[in-house]
Amino acid sequence: MKCHEPFLLGEKAMQISFDLGTMKLNNESKSGQYVSNQLTDVVRRLKEQSTRANKEDDSKMMEKIQAKIKSGKKLTSREESYLKQHNQELYMQYLRIRRMAEALEHQLENADSKEEINDIIFHAMNGISDKDPYKAAIVAALDEVIKDFKKSDGYNNLPSSNEEIEEGRKARANKGKENTEDDEIGFFEEVENKEDDFDAMAWSPLQDVIDAMPTFDMQS
Repeated sequence: MKCHEPFLLGEKAMQISFDLGTMKLNNESKSGQYVSNQLTDVVRRLKEQSTRANKEDDSKMMEKIQAKIKSGKKLTSREESYLKQHNQELYMQYLRIRRMAEALEHQLENADSKEEINDIIFHAMNGISDKDPYKAAIVAALDEVIKDFKKSDGYNNLPSSNEEIEEGRKARANKGKENTEDDEIGFFEEVENKEDDFDAMAWSPLQDVIDAMPTFDMQS
């Protein structure tokens, strides 16, 4: 069984064939040792190239992760795993930033007005210490949460201020009171109408007794 594989030797490609049964080497050169040395050199250089490529990929991956954290973006699961494996300290800081962003998101979702939203944002931003080495990344992460929330229907449907909330509550209370009063008025009007339909002068207890008595046939 033979397999053929091209290797780049300098600027020329040498075709080397392997006889897997006898492990003999046949090529254009008459020196098997020369070919063996060249093959060893090729393998070494391929390993070096692979190592350099891996280092470059690692460097690019870390640069990408750092850029995303700095801009307040969330990492993918693969990026989180890579960061945890290669930079434990930065990974812990990333988790801290995400917890702060998630806490802000929860507060915004439970706010009752846009005025309250602004208060929450103000306190969140002012709560970041100037001495925090990751302040820029924290601010960026909070900004991302704020921008996403303000695009949502939940934000757009909120009243502008707490005064509007109070006015709405009063309006609903007054409406409920009016409905109750209307129901009471309707009840008394219905009673009065029934009383108007009753003719007291046309009714007599004696007449009811007479109507209920048996009748007799006087001719018999």
